[in-house]
Amino acid sequence: MTTLGKPGERSTTSLDDSQREAVLTYCRIAAVSGALLSVKDLVELLSVDATEEELERSILSDAVLSSKVMVDSGRVLLKRGGSEAVKAATEEAERRTRRAMANAATGRLFARLLSKSAVFMGVAGTTSYLSAAEHDDIDFYCITKTDGMWAFMLRAFILSRIFSLVRRSESPLCFSFVLDERQASEEVSKPQGALYARDTLTAMVISGGSAYHAILESASWMRSYFPAVYARRLREMGGPEHPQPEKRGSRVINLFLFRTLGAYVYLKAWALNRRLTKDGKRDSVFRTTIGPGQLEYASRRYIELGRMYQALEKR
Repeated sequence: MTTLGKPGERSTTSLDDSQREAVLTYCRIAAVSGALLSVKDLVELLSVDATEEELERSILSDAVLSSKVMVDSGRVLLKRGGSEAVKAATEEAERRTRRAMANAATGRLFARLLSKSAVFMGVAGTTSYLSAAEHDDIDFYCITKTDGMWAFMLRAFILSRIFSLVRRSESPLCFSFVLDERQASEEVSKPQGALYARDTLTAMVISGGSAYHAILESASWMRSYFPAVYARRLREMGGPEHPQPEKRGSRVINLFLFRTLGAYVYLKAWALNRRLTKDGKRDSVFRTTIGPGQLEYASRRYIELGRMYQALEKR
């Protein structure tokens, strides 16, 4: 990607076609997600050699962009409706941010009950993007020991049920992306696309920072989409620790629980999708991917976001 200035200089130049389209794509994604997109975010996402002030000036001076987006208090927004519409959208995004921060605190509190049973635990989804809508789930991203995923899930379901009963007002807890170490090693190392990369890089790490660092190192393909974000996350996690002997669960117990508990999970997901369809909430209907070392939920809304990110993959 080209920069906004020559090496060693801080002069502001015009955005090229690729950068211009990327700005519009990120604004559309933020609008669909109900999130706030800051100029600071864009500097990192675009990986441009520019300050926030320089990027803001470039956006405002660009004839195409300035007709479609606006910059308000350091935030980049699509021009939709008048000032009242912009104000309403900003207020809703701020409410989502506050809700996400509360969800993150709840996620960290609950994770204390499970962190010793997991290789890695983090919070993903709308909470990690600081754009949680009312009643959004708190989505957990977990990696367990090989052949130990379904024993972990049994414990997770029991504890989450108790936790939710005690804290009635909290958002639902959802284990939306769980892998065992073997599955994670195979999946994360293969290029998966821009949305997958950004989700992984945006995850809030609760426990297992060294394991998260190893995940990122094995997924260097993410650098091709978000080089600045990728480098920052590696720095935040520090250097890799000395490799520890891999701990494994019981293959027999894991397969038994997959056939029993896994079948229950799949049936419950099917029933919930039927109810969502009946209630007209088709965007919330989700695809379930399930296996001995994997459990993943992906809603239609999420799949649609993936299509929007495809525009970034073509840059």
